Amino acid sequence: MPSANSSWERSRWSGRRGRDEVKVLHVIDSGGLYGAEVMLLNLMSEQVKMGVEPILASIGDRYVADKPVEVEARRRGLRVKAFRMRPGPNIRGAFEVLRVAWQEQVELLHSHGYKGNILFGFLPRKLRRMPMVTTVHGWTWTGGMTRMMAYEWLDSLSFARMDRVILVNEAMKDHPRFRNRSHLAVEVVANGIPGDYSFDAQDDTAGLNREILDFCRQGYTIGAIGRLSPEKGFDVLLAVVAFLVAEGRDVRLVLLGEGGLRNKLEESVKELGLKYRVLMPGYVGNARNYLPFFNLFAMPSLTEGLPVVLLEAMQAGVPIVASKVGGIPDVLAGGHAGLLIEPGSMESMKQGIVDVMQNTQAAGQRVQVAGQRVREDFSSKAMAEKYLGIYQRIAQ
Repeated sequence: MPSANSSWERSRWSGRRGRDEVKVLHVIDSGGLYGAEVMLLNLMSEQVKMGVEPILASIGDRYVADKPVEVEARRRGLRVKAFRMRPGPNIRGAFEVLRVAWQEQVELLHSHGYKGNILFGFLPRKLRRMPMVTTVHGWTWTGGMTRMMAYEWLDSLSFARMDRVILVNEAMKDHPRFRNRSHLAVEVVANGIPGDYSFDAQDDTAGLNREILDFCRQGYTIGAIGRLSPEKGFDVLLAVVAFLVAEGRDVRLVLLGEGGLRNKLEESVKELGLKYRVLMPGYVGNARNYLPFFNLFAMPSLTEGLPVVLLEAMQAGVPIVASKVGGIPDVLAGGHAGLLIEPGSMESMKQGIVDVMQNTQAAGQRVQVAGQRVREDFSSKAMAEKYLGIYQRIAQ
């Protein structure tokens, strides 16, 4: 616990502005502008309104140019500190970040992802000089002896030194990394999105990619957004689209995102004869703006935390078909706000898509439930208030 003369005092969390404004350093090593990044930026934006001064510590490999999360953070008027360092456990790099934190008189370190956890989580509190919390957004390892398996194992070990480990849904408590670890200080805070975002893209297409818009207007469009990585299950979605086309259904797929699986997915598109049925334009900024152009939003993930893009699809009023993994079943109210499918199952995914296409009235009813649910239960303001409460409890 902090000493009586420590700068970590409860009075600092009273919401006062000016010299006594509380500073939180959010650490992330981002590979794009996906769910964790959007959640973090939403949280920081709300914290500014609440009298907390958040700073984004964006770490990455040497010689990397501005990252999308840095660009978007600056666009929102948020403070950004970019750090470039060699990959892997890097003590020197960790202390470069800490030196800035000490100079800025940061009072809380908030990590988002295994890289920040490994860099700072194993350091004794006396060396960090400040409490540390982490938000576990989810996991990407899906099996096999890989580097990601090792990173996530180290990540789970770092939790023991955290002042709080924050999960984005209740289901994550049942993950093997948390079973029989009652000594961990674990809390749950659901992700949230701004409630005032307006999806007017159908009427105002200025700034949007014309190729994507024209492709969507050619027929029934299934949309998916995310990193092109194995845990997202996009290979299953491609196979399902091929089955639907073979049955004579006029469907097409837009896959927005970038990642290491691109070449393999592009090869599958060719092998399945989907050259004119699938569009993969790569990473697209503000991908949520394209949601109104989708007839259906698909999320065939094998593992998830609480996907922000799922909340955005609910807010945009798009029928949803998503795997029953992580926090998805709870968010979709057990299937009342979107159809739930078995992860990795082509048959289940196919049945879900066909159900939405054929039973439009039922799909519309689920859309209504989804919109109400995201407004009432998954706002970024409520998320930020819960995080502030956690910060305050650490100060006690």
